[in-house]
Amino acid sequence: MTRPKRVPGEKPLFWTGSSKDDLLAFPEAVIDEIGTALSVAQFGGKHPSAKPWRGEGPGVFEVVEDNRGDTYRAVYTVKFESAVYVLHAFQKKSTRGIKDDTERCRADW
Repeated sequence: MTRPKRVPGEKPLFWTGSSKDDLLAFPEAVIDEIGTALSVAQFGGKHPSAKPWRGEGPGVFEVVEDNRGDTYRAVYTVKFESAVYVLHAFQKKSTRGIKDDTERCRADW
């Protein structure tokens, strides 16, 4: 998951709070898919599975991946021109709405 050097045109990726450790606890298939989406963001693109994160305005996205009946999410921002920030990574365990998820993410920022 880690490369020794950045490629020209690639923005650095920064992790907030426990987001990196949380992501690395996900199943390998989920890590690969979310990692691909983050890589696309680092080069200025938007992966097909990246959707705007409601309630936080433009530039904040979530990637949702399902694996064996479980749902995993990563929230990141491209609001800053010089870098991509991963704000939160978590497994969706309840049927509570987006408001609860947004509040939980804000607590980690």
